[in-house]
Amino acid sequence: MKHEKIREWLSAYLDSELSARDKVVVEEHLGGCPECRTELAQLRLLDSISREVPQPPQEDEYWESLPARIHSGITDQMKAAPSKERKMFSDALIKGNKHIGLKAFVFPFSLTVHATIILLMLVLPLMNTGNLPEVEIYSAFLAPPPPPPPPPPPPAKKRTRSKRTTRIKPVQAKTTIQPGQLVAPVEIPDEIAEEELMDIGIEGGVEGGVEGGVVGGVVGGVLGGVVGGVLGGVVGEIEAPVRAGGEIRAPRLIRRVDPLYPELARQARVGGVVIVEAVTDVYGRVQTVRVLRSIPLLDQAAIDAVRQWVYEPMLINGKPRGVIFTVTVTFKLK
Repeated sequence: MKHEKIREWLSAYLDSELSARDKVVVEEHLGGCPECRTELAQLRLLDSISREVPQPPQEDEYWESLPARIHSGITDQMKAAPSKERKMFSDALIKGNKHIGLKAFVFPFSLTVHATIILLMLVLPLMNTGNLPEVEIYSAFLAPPPPPPPPPPPPAKKRTRSKRTTRIKPVQAKTTIQPGQLVAPVEIPDEIAEEELMDIGIEGGVEGGVEGGVVGGVVGGVLGGVVGGVLGGVVGEIEAPVRAGGEIRAPRLIRRVDPLYPELARQARVGGVVIVEAVTDVYGRVQTVRVLRSIPLLDQAAIDAVRQWVYEPMLINGKPRGVIFTVTVTFKLK
């Protein structure tokens, strides 16, 4: 068996707590291990010392008799002390208060006397005015009176008309101002001549326009066009759109914008198909939308989406034409 295990069993071996088999094993190990024999001898020495220590008194009896023992000890010390020391300590003890009534009268009286003295020290200097210096006025400052107003001016003399009259010939001043030029004047003129304005077109025209054009036209357009036309357009009236059907097929969709699902319809769990009629212009842009099959919560979303769609322009006999056709917009809840 290991040496460390036997060392752990030494205390139990000393107290006779091991079994007969373990006890035989420990004794065999002690016969060949001087270190374990030395440790066992130390344990036996500690055990013998602990047995020699007297047993402490009972706790209950000890604490119950503690006040009586303290009192008896103090009494014995007082009896053993000399009479001179007892007298010294008896004089040092605080005795009861005497003459309380006299002290209660003296304190407010002293407080009143001190307050009266302080008040007299403050008031008497203010009441003694005999030593104040006298104020003497040696001169007075008087303001002089204001001067009299000036006399009124003399009346103006009447002008006498001379019998001889002088005729003044009007002279036309020559001006150096030329229309269309800015010239700094030498003198301030009495009258400002109006400048002759050049004919620069009509109000609302643009630079680069042509004579005979209309307000709102396009630069580079042709005479006889319509307001809102584009370059390369066709001069003349725009023909009415045709309805898709038969040989006329619906135009091909170029740009599609998905409709926004209304939040109210989403909360109400409303879905379905909205059928609308769309009309395009000659450029394939949707101009008008009309609902054919309605779902009230989804109609406006379908109209707003279809208005943003762009189709391929329709050409009939080489001329662009608008098209009327139906569109189906489907709303599905996810």
